[in-house]
Amino acid sequence: MTPAQAPDLPQKRLRSIDALRGIAALGVVFYHAVEQGEKFLPGNFMRYPVRVLQVGSSFGYIGVFLFFVISGFCIHLTWARARASGEQHPKIPFGQFWKRRLRRLYPPYIIALVLFFLFTATSVGLNVTHFFIYDVVLHLLMLHNLDPKTCYSINGVFWTLAIEEQLYLAYFLLLYLRSRFGWGVTLAVCLLARVAWMVFSHVVWAKTGIGVPVPEAAASHWFTWALGAIGVEAFFGLVKLPRWTRNLQLAVALIVTASVLSNYLPSISKDTIWHDFSWFLIHPMWGIGFFIVVNKSVFAESGWVRNLKLPWIISAFATLGVFSYSIYLTHELTIMQSWRWTNPASWQIQNVFLVVIPATILFAWVYFWFCERPFMSRRSVAAVESSELEGAIPKSQISNLKSQIVDSGRL
Repeated sequence: MTPAQAPDLPQKRLRSIDALRGIAALGVVFYHAVEQGEKFLPGNFMRYPVRVLQVGSSFGYIGVFLFFVISGFCIHLTWARARASGEQHPKIPFGQFWKRRLRRLYPPYIIALVLFFLFTATSVGLNVTHFFIYDVVLHLLMLHNLDPKTCYSINGVFWTLAIEEQLYLAYFLLLYLRSRFGWGVTLAVCLLARVAWMVFSHVVWAKTGIGVPVPEAAASHWFTWALGAIGVEAFFGLVKLPRWTRNLQLAVALIVTASVLSNYLPSISKDTIWHDFSWFLIHPMWGIGFFIVVNKSVFAESGWVRNLKLPWIISAFATLGVFSYSIYLTHELTIMQSWRWTNPASWQIQNVFLVVIPATILFAWVYFWFCERPFMSRRSVAAVESSELEGAIPKSQISNLKSQIVDSGRL
């Protein structure tokens, strides 16, 4: 990778990033909303489209890896913009960085935790044991992904939020490695961290019988997150990436291959090198695939801006992307309660598309306005409002709003 001439520095909210957030969030929602198995298939011709829905949604969880790439892109955006503006050694103050992250992300997370406890207490009741207190403390400290007993205990997706917080901490080490040794060495270190954590987990299990999560560990996903940081540097012209990094055909091949490999991994004997090697490759393959998708999308947006035309499908998913964090925080709660509104006699596909998904999006939208938006910075709120207006005003006025829209890295 070599430095490239910086383009005009974009200050607007990247709608392509918002759209990818929306797609990733919706994929995770479908993964949890669609019931799997033969017993959920209708006994007529509709079994075939429902089966297609089951198969497709069963891979919705890989949207998590797209989220990791996007996170690396957005977190590194401030540094990349400063460097592209001519600042040779941009500084990211540790305290200021964490103050902004915690204020933006922690309150909505805590509110979601409280909602889960309230619904549990009013439905099946809460049993306050020593483990419950331990579980809650780990969730409050965002360390619950380090214990297999607490990874999925309160909410099945909150382990990824713990990973995010830990990767934010690792970001400062990433900055040091990138500035001191360059991206080649940095990516190698990120991959070695994945290997080291896998070895550490195996040794601990062999010596003590204690399970240390691997797929739920931040070290396992550092490489994927770092790819997003490289992507934002390429977007600002700080590095020049090879053409294959924007090849969507390659992205599809990597994502599909990793998905197939993941599906057949349980059938490979755990005592063989092929199992370990396949396990090591799956997550980085998803990461590289989604890295390509992100690169292609943000560079394509430059063309949309020049033509003053945003594809309608991008606009639709970008709208979801604005409150994707709220979707992620609340969708399991809504899905758990959806039995109150769905008709057991109806086909699953009917319940999912007509009831569960709309209810999930509606509740998340309300949650965003009352439980997430109040904790956003003023510039972030201005970005949301401006991005909403951009699709609704005459083209002649769009340029007048550009200066009002701030970067998506603040969201």
